[in-house]
Amino acid sequence: MKTFGKKTQGIETAWDMKLLIFVVFTGVFFACSIYSVKVESTNSDTRARARDIGIQIGALPTGTHNAITDVAGVKVGHVTLNEGDSIRTGVTAVIPSDDIWTARLFGAAYTIHGNGEATGIARINQAGWIESPILLTNTLSVGAVHDGVVRYIVKRYPDNNIVLPIVAECYDGGLNDISGLHVTAEHAIEAIENATHGPVIEGCVGGGTGMRCYGFKAGIGTSSRVLSEERGGWTVGVLVNANGGRRHQLRIDGVPVGKAITGSPPKPTRDGSFIIVIATDAPLTHRQLKQLAIRATHGLARTGTPSTDGSGEFVIAFSTANIFPSSTETGTFEIEMLANGRLSSLFQAVIEATEEAIVNSMTMATTTTGRNGRTMYAIPLAELQKVMQTYGH
Repeated sequence: MKTFGKKTQGIETAWDMKLLIFVVFTGVFFACSIYSVKVESTNSDTRARARDIGIQIGALPTGTHNAITDVAGVKVGHVTLNEGDSIRTGVTAVIPSDDIWTARLFGAAYTIHGNGEATGIARINQAGWIESPILLTNTLSVGAVHDGVVRYIVKRYPDNNIVLPIVAECYDGGLNDISGLHVTAEHAIEAIENATHGPVIEGCVGGGTGMRCYGFKAGIGTSSRVLSEERGGWTVGVLVNANGGRRHQLRIDGVPVGKAITGSPPKPTRDGSFIIVIATDAPLTHRQLKQLAIRATHGLARTGTPSTDGSGEFVIAFSTANIFPSSTETGTFEIEMLANGRLSSLFQAVIEATEEAIVNSMTMATTTTGRNGRTMYAIPLAELQKVMQTYGH
């Protein structure tokens, strides 16, 4: 055996024994250290947005943050409950404007398939406006979140006591202890107060914490499009809570990704839902926003889902361009309205942004283990890139 340049037939002294132990221990520790680093590096899959990994959907340019908050005045806030081994839920709040509580905006809602709940949409389509933030949460927490919005309004705007909150849900009971009713009214208030402009956190956050999409972990996703000055220069932003579709259905920019990625096949599960929120600064009326909301279905369909009988998909759209005054001396007020002939570019914008927001909800989500040890795996980005490249993307 060798010991630092001295050749021997055996261990001759106690010093030799100590030296041998030191060398062996150091070598084992060093080897283990290298091994652990390699394992961590191999298993890590840094999450990224679609465009960051070369997936560019559509032809129109995005806004600064490629998010719904690219529409001036719009804010987004999250409260994420990721606790213990079974709480995977939360609340997401979209604030259309800082004074939404006292100044209404044109709005519209559209139900693609109604196996779900979105409070306030009957009022939106009857009145033609929205007068509340839009909150997203899990199925059994609609009541708690609705209560939170009401309490927020009553405390801060005591004279405004007729607002009907907009709360939409998706089922997260696969990963979350949904029957535990962990979301409270205080969480809804916190999400509203947390809302900010600028970049939007995506994936396993807020109302998307426990969601899955096309057999992969998903959640909140967002994207935006900006029209050229020749087309009006308007911005369209979309935010989704993605929680539906089956693996084999998934298509990204036309590529049959769901059939190509065969690893970590999901267990059979119930159909889910998509909540789509659209914001724009284009001066659209209720009727025009309804048309914009309907076009979001095209972006959703491009990702593969047929909106099955077991799913619930709701679209809520609003414009920040016109503000409804609480009262006027004459009983009338002027509005700005886009000519119908200019709508087509906005339709394209919302279709592209909806598809990309859904993809971002998956590429930004992380593998999550939740209730009963169930694991929902994130879409593998390296494999996704290879599949897209195979099809010329």
